[in-house]
Amino acid sequence: MTKLILSAVLIYFTCNKLKADNSFPIVPDDFSVSLFAQEPLVRNPCAITFDKQGRLCVGMGPQYRKPKPETKGDSVWIILDEDGDNKADSRIEFASGFNSIQGLAWKGNDLWVANAPDLTLVRDTNNDDIADEYVKVFTDLGNLEHGLHGLNFGPDGKLYMSKGNSKGLTILPDKIAPQPFRELWGVSTPLNTPIKLESVTSNRKNYKKSYHHPSDDWGVTGGILRCDDDGNNLEIVSRGFRNPWDICFDDGFNWLGTDNDQTMGDKIFAPFFGAHFGWGHAWSYDWKGDKHLPTAPSSGPLFEGSGAGIIYCNVPSYPEKYRNIFLINDWLNRETYIFKPEWKGAWRFSEVSKLIPIASAGTGRSMPLSKGRSFDPVDIEIGPDKAVWISSWGRQYGAHYENDKLANEGRIYRIWPKKISPKNNTNKHRLKNIKQWSLNELMADLGSHLPVWRTNAQEELIKRGHQTLDLLQTTLEKDSKNKSLETWTAWTIGRIKKSHELSEKNLNQKIQSIRIQTHNKIINPDFHKYFNHPNARIRHEAVMAIRQLKKSEYVGRLKNLGKIEKDRIVFYSIWGALMELCSDNDLKNMVNEEAPGLRLAALLALLEKDNLPNELIEKLCVNLVFTEGQDPAIVKIAMSRSKGKAVFEKRGRPLTAEGSITRKSNSTVINPFSDIKASSKKNYSFDTIQLGKNLYSDRSYKFKKIPPILQNDAFIKTACDDAEKSKNFELTFNLRYPSTLYLIDDSRSEKLPDWAIHHWRETDFNIVSSEGIKMKIYEKKFPPGKVKLGPNRKGVSARKGNYLIAAKPSLLNKKDEKTSIESALKYLPSADAKIGKDLFMSKYGANCSSCHQVSGNGNNHAPDLSDIANRSDPRILAEAILNPSQSITEGFAAQMFEMKNGRIHTGILLQETANEIKLAVTGGAIINISRANIINRKGLPISAMPAIFSEMLNPQELAHIIAYLLEQRKK
Repeated sequence: MTKLILSAVLIYFTCNKLKADNSFPIVPDDFSVSLFAQEPLVRNPCAITFDKQGRLCVGMGPQYRKPKPETKGDSVWIILDEDGDNKADSRIEFASGFNSIQGLAWKGNDLWVANAPDLTLVRDTNNDDIADEYVKVFTDLGNLEHGLHGLNFGPDGKLYMSKGNSKGLTILPDKIAPQPFRELWGVSTPLNTPIKLESVTSNRKNYKKSYHHPSDDWGVTGGILRCDDDGNNLEIVSRGFRNPWDICFDDGFNWLGTDNDQTMGDKIFAPFFGAHFGWGHAWSYDWKGDKHLPTAPSSGPLFEGSGAGIIYCNVPSYPEKYRNIFLINDWLNRETYIFKPEWKGAWRFSEVSKLIPIASAGTGRSMPLSKGRSFDPVDIEIGPDKAVWISSWGRQYGAHYENDKLANEGRIYRIWPKKISPKNNTNKHRLKNIKQWSLNELMADLGSHLPVWRTNAQEELIKRGHQTLDLLQTTLEKDSKNKSLETWTAWTIGRIKKSHELSEKNLNQKIQSIRIQTHNKIINPDFHKYFNHPNARIRHEAVMAIRQLKKSEYVGRLKNLGKIEKDRIVFYSIWGALMELCSDNDLKNMVNEEAPGLRLAALLALLEKDNLPNELIEKLCVNLVFTEGQDPAIVKIAMSRSKGKAVFEKRGRPLTAEGSITRKSNSTVINPFSDIKASSKKNYSFDTIQLGKNLYSDRSYKFKKIPPILQNDAFIKTACDDAEKSKNFELTFNLRYPSTLYLIDDSRSEKLPDWAIHHWRETDFNIVSSEGIKMKIYEKKFPPGKVKLGPNRKGVSARKGNYLIAAKPSLLNKKDEKTSIESALKYLPSADAKIGKDLFMSKYGANCSSCHQVSGNGNNHAPDLSDIANRSDPRILAEAILNPSQSITEGFAAQMFEMKNGRIHTGILLQETANEIKLAVTGGAIINISRANIINRKGLPISAMPAIFSEMLNPQELAHIIAYLLEQRKK
């Protein structure tokens, strides 16, 4: 048997480095951690799984992150522990020549490899541990960014997969993705385009991967899909994703996954049939979705990081607190989290509001580099030994070469509760061909936590057919505490015996029964009983079944349930089913039904279907808004869809944009004042000039009209009680920076106060208060330091309101030396983080907050920097600021849109629906682009962050900003 095994010298070197040290991840006191493998055996290990012998299989290689057509392909390696000491000592190259491998799944002798733009099946036909048959099942699935992940075989025999929103090239006749993928991306093709291309079979020598340039190439949305184990019958399960990196299911075949977002935090979701989770929605975007009826809600707290691998853990020998949990890897924060699930009706949710790490590097990483402990977790599995196995990426973001050889680090860790002693399952039956196994041996594997064991056992039981049914039925009837065995047994029976007569002795069996009936397309004659079940999960399964089976004869029951259903998830699926089963006219008529719940369901279905002309939709929504006694939920949805075209009767105070409502203060406006003191002892304080805010500390007069030049600027809110002062008054304050001050004076005065006349220059701008008083604006430049101002009516005879003082600070100074990484780092010891915060936040400084957010302050158009110090050091921060395109955070490359009118828009994509794209452009402004007006869209290999800061900032100012960012650590 040919094996590609490393030399003994290399093995000796590797094993001697596997001793525990401070490079290992931090785990709880009741957990142990060990290193199974490291470089050179593994480098940048990404996807991991276990084969039928319980051996670790790793997908890795040089393909990530910027491969060229000639870049060597990734490989799947079998990592061996030949002496049984729980440390890897050799490896076999099982299959090679792939694009970036981001998902693996075994079934029998077939290994499925997610390597976008391809989905490839490889098999070893002669049992020599080297794949000799390669089948390219799908191609043109988009690039390695937002690619193909999450391969899992379910108890229904289907292959499930998660797909990001990168789209294929769609070049006829050879580069064509299967139709469901094209549907997700919004790609149109000629009518005679095949649903999918025929699979292409080759051998190890002549297999050729497809190539797709790694730059972002986004379609409308990503999805969760499933197909048969030959690639046929591919269908969409859920959609509305941006980059769902991994998915898995629990003992009851209930899914959970993670989706990466660039601006709002990563999302945990529980996909179900027909669900849309927001990204690329037909008309209404909401990332979290919890209170957003047009989309399905999230299943837990959003987290700023990079959610990667996820696995369900319910090992019986584990302590209770580590059972019935999901484990989620976060590559960016370099942590593995515990997610404890619970059910709120049919809504899968987190038991706690914060994810708790079970393994951590102690600090996060920057995109280009990680430092400290060698723990950059990507994929995760429960091994045959019942330990948790985690693949850890190398230090660099992508392939790193030294002396023309791949030089990235790599780790495979094992962690487990100290209560157990992890040992490989050494059952002798694994040495036999599975066809020779006894039924009891097959049943032992059917209840296993290892995917390949339970999948293979199920397939063999199904092949043996009805002779296995007695044992299967007996197993199901037992009061077993092994829920996984119960689920897989029920499905095995259902796949052998196509019948609606299935065991339903408990909640899990009842749920699996409905699913199996749906799968077999044979439902119980009294199926309607499920609609009246007190448990929302049962009702939800019944509604989804009717939608999948397209049983239009159940529309009446769906309508009846829609009238009364209160569960968030069940109601969502009710209107989704009505959308599938009812015509547009039926839904329009349903909008006029008496029951508010049914009206709302029909409206949501009609809007999601989006078949009616826009004018008709808008008219319908306006009519609903104006209907007397209308349900508030219907009003909210109708107004949202009509984009505010519904106008209410106005009574009393006008509801105008001039501002009767106080807006939230702009938290990025810095305070240029300190030590504000009035000799009268009245209240004088810092605030920002905004419509609807009070002018004075002791009056309710508000800003009604503000010139753009002063919008959102800092000002001193004075006391109007001091307006009559003509002597014996002084206002003093300290200016922290050189500033242009603005004296805002009541125009009823015949002149400025004596202390100000001849010193302040009059401008052409005015402010108007809510009382109709016009105030003139004067300006004067001041150096930093103490400022003294006099009384309001010094030398003035007219009665008038007190003056106000506004400021525009000058935070940037002239450059005396070139700004570089080295020059900035030189000034870091003397840097002031407080000044750095002002430079970061202020529009008169570097204005970083126009795109970046820190602790909730600023716009979230770019990576959140609230804990950047956990991930970056001073040099990396300086590099990121001065050379932003050197290493671009995933998802933040600039997107360019060429419009029909000749204009070109470039910026960061914030939101995307089927009709509109929201783009953040330079300076933090947001524009909306109609998809119908786009003629070309392209991802650019540059950051949307402008490369201007080497010219804008001097070295000391850059050092101040770095000092501020170095204070931003995870609390």
